[in-house]
Amino acid sequence: MNTATEPRGAADKLLDNPGLTVERLPMLTMIFDRLAQSCAEGIRPYAPAVVSCFVNSISTDHVWDALDAYDGSIAAIFYSSELDARILVGLDRRCVYSLMEVMLGGDAQEAPYDEDRTFSTLEVRVAQTVLEIASEALKSAFGPVIETTFRLERVETRMDFTIMGRRNVLAVIAKILIQAMDIGGQMFVVIPQPALTPIRQKLARDLSSDGSASDPRWLKMMRDGVQKAEVRITGVLDEYEETLGAISEWKIGDVLPLKPSALTRVRFDCKSQALFWCELGQSKGVYTLKVAERVNVEEMPLAQFLKSAAVTEQA
Repeated sequence: MNTATEPRGAADKLLDNPGLTVERLPMLTMIFDRLAQSCAEGIRPYAPAVVSCFVNSISTDHVWDALDAYDGSIAAIFYSSELDARILVGLDRRCVYSLMEVMLGGDAQEAPYDEDRTFSTLEVRVAQTVLEIASEALKSAFGPVIETTFRLERVETRMDFTIMGRRNVLAVIAKILIQAMDIGGQMFVVIPQPALTPIRQKLARDLSSDGSASDPRWLKMMRDGVQKAEVRITGVLDEYEETLGAISEWKIGDVLPLKPSALTRVRFDCKSQALFWCELGQSKGVYTLKVAERVNVEEMPLAQFLKSAAVTEQA
């Protein structure tokens, strides 16, 4: 890190362009939330312990200030041709050491290793694997806003002002905490604001007021999960009412008369909810049920009772 650079004065800051306001770009919050969730899912197969990721903060700052704060970290430079910009994703030293502890089967009983030294080859490879997971997660997170790819250019173990071009350019900085077994560190994402300016209108979209906006991937997962849910279907031929006293006197061998005949339809229930009327039949030596029509819930005894009770109460 070049420490010879003089601090920026108040006049320089006043002459800066105002840039983007994170509070006015609600889609940015959604993007980084999805990034954190996808990173947790991507890292989980590599770690025996449960890994959690969540967004700590999203802010704007100058690139050189952000890089200065993360001196001694490992960072990857990704290039997006769609955004025509380079994006930096990095892991601070504590995060790298914690990931090594978790992935190698440590129990986190000892104090986290925190020595300021050169990263080993294995640590760099582990960090690069996590950063590549982050790039795929970032691609997915940007999906609802813009289809883009992030190509890995190089991995840096020393923060340099020249990594992201001009050192005084404004950037959006997201800090994502990665934790497992009460240890962890921080992932940071630095996106130059000029890369986001062309899609500013899309980032300003408010999902809470847009009923049609949705996450296609989440909807598909939800739909598939619901369709695969196993439920019990019950065929009801007749319902017999009796007092508890009479039921308590039943004994083996007693015969209970049923009203239905061979032409009576069977009702299909699921979780006490009537679904279909079916016709009883036989085929190849087994009983069969042929779906005839949907049950009109309004005609069910309970619905009629509730309706009559409501009329009586109003009267």
